[in-house]
Amino acid sequence: MIGLKRGIVKLVRYNPKWRQSFQHEQKKLSKVFDQNAFKIEHIGSTAIPGILAKPIIDIALIVPSFKKAKRYVKKLKELGYEIKKDDTRKERLFFTKGPEEKRTHYLHIGEIGSGYVEDMILFRDFLCKNKAIAKKYSDLKENLAEKYQDKREIYTAKKEKLIKDIVKKAKKFSRTKK
Repeated sequence: MIGLKRGIVKLVRYNPKWRQSFQHEQKKLSKVFDQNAFKIEHIGSTAIPGILAKPIIDIALIVPSFKKAKRYVKKLKELGYEIKKDDTRKERLFFTKGPEEKRTHYLHIGEIGSGYVEDMILFRDFLCKNKAIAKKYSDLKENLAEKYQDKREIYTAKKEKLIKDIVKKAKKFSRTKK
C-alpha cells in the first residue's frame, strides 16, 4: 500500500487508502503536539485523487515556532520519525518515517506564516479543483519517472518549475476569490 526505497522514483495510481493512512498518523501527531500544531494536513500527490504518486504519505504540520517544534523531536522519534539533520531547506523541519528500504511518510513542519507549508496546501487544493492542471502535473511526473527512476534528486528538481507556476496560479486565483 505505501512505502518506497530511498532515492527511487516509482509512481503508482491513486489509492483511497492513503487517506486512511494519513488519518492514522494525524491522530498520533495530534496527541504529540496537542495544542502546539495549528494544522496537520495530508499533502503531496497521495492527497490528490486521480494523479500518479510515489506511495509515500506527505504530511504538513504548521507550528507557532521551530523552537517549540524542536521540543518534540524525541516524541516524534518514538513514533518512528527521524529528523533529517542535513536538510538544506531552512524554512522547514523535515522528518522521514520508515527504513531506507521502505520510506512510508514524510513530515514537513513549517512555521505559521512562513508560506512553505501553506504553499503546499494551496498546491494540493488547487490541483484537486483543477483536473486539467493536475493531469499536466501527473503526466510530467510520469515522463520524469521513466527517465530518472533511480535519481530522485533530479526527478524532484525537474518538477520544480511547474510546481512554482502552479503555486503562483493558485495564489492569484485565491486572491481573486476574496
